[in-house]
Amino acid sequence: MTLTETERRLLVSPQKQRPAIIAHKAGNTAAKAISAIQDVADYLEVDLWVHDDRFEARHEARVLHRLPVLFDNGRFSLPPKRPFGLAELLAHTEGHIDIFLDLKNGGAQAGRLARRAIDEADYQHRLVASSQLWSVLRGLHELVPEVDLFYSMGVRAQLDLFLSVSQRDTKPRGVSCRHTLLTREIIGELHDRGLLVVAWTVDDVDRAEELAEMGVDGITTHRVVEIRGRLERT
Repeated sequence: MTLTETERRLLVSPQKQRPAIIAHKAGNTAAKAISAIQDVADYLEVDLWVHDDRFEARHEARVLHRLPVLFDNGRFSLPPKRPFGLAELLAHTEGHIDIFLDLKNGGAQAGRLARRAIDEADYQHRLVASSQLWSVLRGLHELVPEVDLFYSMGVRAQLDLFLSVSQRDTKPRGVSCRHTLLTREIIGELHDRGLLVVAWTVDDVDRAEELAEMGVDGITTHRVVEIRGRLERT
């Protein structure tokens, strides 16, 4: 799919008349990816960690680099026996859905791995990337310039820092921001700077409707069907 310049300035087509619905963590396994496609999400989000010169799709962090133990939200677990990463995700989705990368680490290596996976899959659909490690995104841009960058921020200090430097950093296409940090005024200011705004992670349907009315361009959620249904009725 080749995007026009107008389409590249948006997360979804103007005909949908609502924010993009991004399925949270839906790209971390093949089964979740298929479910997100069936739920008619606009994007699926995949958490990507660089480990042993490959991407691993998972939300959990490794306890130690060489130990096969993962940790997330107070729980330990073992990694899947069959590795799943960006290359596998592109093969499973086959261009049926746009993909929202959430890069957890990797530096310049993340860019090299992304370039290789995209080229090997001959991927023509839309990819965007976010990270709270903004330097990782800048490195990605050097090797994969077709991927739009969304600087991610989870605390007010990050948002204030971004607002102070955004006039000098022209690489980001938008921000992916914890929804509690967003107000109508902040969304308006970001739009005035030519930036798209994605809110995460929103599972309250009323809050999703409020954010849509405030003008966000995308909503990351576990509740794709419910939130899409509410927004399409309003």
